[in-house]
Amino acid sequence: MGTTSAPPVQLHVVGSEDPPFRIFEGGRARGLYFDLLRAAAERAGWVVKIEAVPPARALQMLERGAADAMVGPLRTPERERFLHYSRITLPPEDKAFYTRRNAAPLDSLDDLQGLLIGVQRGKRYGRSFDEERQLRRVEVSEYRSALTMVELNRLDVAVVPERQGDRIVGSLGLKLVKQPLRLPGETPYLVLSRQSPWLSRLPELERAFDQLHRDGSWDEILQRY
Repeated sequence: MGTTSAPPVQLHVVGSEDPPFRIFEGGRARGLYFDLLRAAAERAGWVVKIEAVPPARALQMLERGAADAMVGPLRTPERERFLHYSRITLPPEDKAFYTRRNAAPLDSLDDLQGLLIGVQRGKRYGRSFDEERQLRRVEVSEYRSALTMVELNRLDVAVVPERQGDRIVGSLGLKLVKQPLRLPGETPYLVLSRQSPWLSRLPELERAFDQLHRDGSWDEILQRY
């Protein structure tokens, strides 16, 4: 007599600490992306488990099917091999460049030539930056480290999502400046592992996100951050 597998109980979501989008505090996950996800999941009747995982390892877990979902990755052909990009998109965020106060102005990518640039391991910043092979990138585990290393003269510049960078610089009291150069924000997505048992139920969650837009809950959550 055959057996059937039990339906999934929890949607296992993985992601890194990226305030104000993803915040892990006091044993609870919150932030703009997680608050939106929870509001939609509650409407869909889904139970969500959120685990703090560095971005590169989070993607590896999704590739192996060791986790179900992630909120916020950008779309790349490489990732599409193992990720299903839902039609749920999130507010894009420009990437800003932070330097010491005595640094030369940065107005274009050409101005980055020869500089040591702090980036977060496993993150993407947009095609124009990611595909520029001449840039000297230094991967770090978190943006807080990158910005502190700029302050300590161990890096020349750090590239960070703007709201997140402003928050870290302010909270740590770093004596850094935000340069004129920006990388326009690309669209972040809610993604599921192609191996996730939740994939067949994704339309339920997509409809729940549609409801957040229609009844004003989406805008209300955005205003918190």
